[in-house]
Amino acid sequence: MISFIIIGRNEGWKLSNCVKSIYLTIKYNCLTNYEVIYVDSKSTDDSIERVKEFKEVKVFQISGICNAAIARNIGAKESVGEFLFFIDGDMEIQPEFLKLVYEEHIGLKNEFVSGKWIDYNYTNVGKLISKKDCKIDKFSNNFKPAGGLFLISRDLWFKVNGMKTKYRRSQDFDFGLRLAEKKYFLLRREELLAIHHTVPYNDKNRMWKLLFSGSLLYLSVILRENILNRYAWELFIRINYTLFILLFLILLSVILNNIYIVLIYFFAVLVRTIARKEINIRHIVTNLFYLPLLDIHMFLGFVFFWPRNHNIEYIRVK
Repeated sequence: MISFIIIGRNEGWKLSNCVKSIYLTIKYNCLTNYEVIYVDSKSTDDSIERVKEFKEVKVFQISGICNAAIARNIGAKESVGEFLFFIDGDMEIQPEFLKLVYEEHIGLKNEFVSGKWIDYNYTNVGKLISKKDCKIDKFSNNFKPAGGLFLISRDLWFKVNGMKTKYRRSQDFDFGLRLAEKKYFLLRREELLAIHHTVPYNDKNRMWKLLFSGSLLYLSVILRENILNRYAWELFIRINYTLFILLFLILLSVILNNIYIVLIYFFAVLVRTIARKEINIRHIVTNLFYLPLLDIHMFLGFVFFWPRNHNIEYIRVK
């Protein structure tokens, strides 16, 4: 059996499209042994009512602390399939992909697998502004983060006890790193797996909200808890190399007794901004303020932020 596990919070029409795409996938692939599970993180919109329109879907709602790790752990715990297909509620699955990685009489061809997706980027008021391939494979040939979209065998999921509930975000980084340490790596296929309806991460409002909410502190914790994992160092040097440059320059300025050496850091920030292809003046100015605050934020998180795992509390809705 394959278990489709959707997680979401206030996804509205995107959630309806997500569930419809799963049933299209089931029909297209002629599946007979499956289940569909939705785990809701205290939505305040009509998400649960939308899912209830699909009679076969099992619906659970988190009653305690919410985050994506908790939701996925609930879905895995309540599932009965030997193979788990995790999907964020703002994604639409492409039916043709599943047959490339799964056959009902055999199971998954690879224990841990995903595909590509296209980001449909929207403004905060829901206006479509761009379509863009998601660039998430700029990592090791072995280690790749899964994001919110992957298939995995049940045995492999529980081999590392699922996701750690302490992480408010970036849970898939920690999950992938712990699997990589045991030499289980995500296979990222080239074929399109999903369309992702989202607000872009370089949206100014989203950037500042993530910073000031403390959500980005969890990246520091992931590095600290995987400090002996070589894949963790490769990951963090690639995604946050200006922090390491800043620490090196501070050390060098102390040794040479020359504080002006630290100014080289702002050149590195500029290079990082241009590398993101954010080359208009507004983005450059924003990042000259944002990235230094982010790097300081990350350093303080590494030293002072020590979150604990949360209890899982939820109820069956349908």
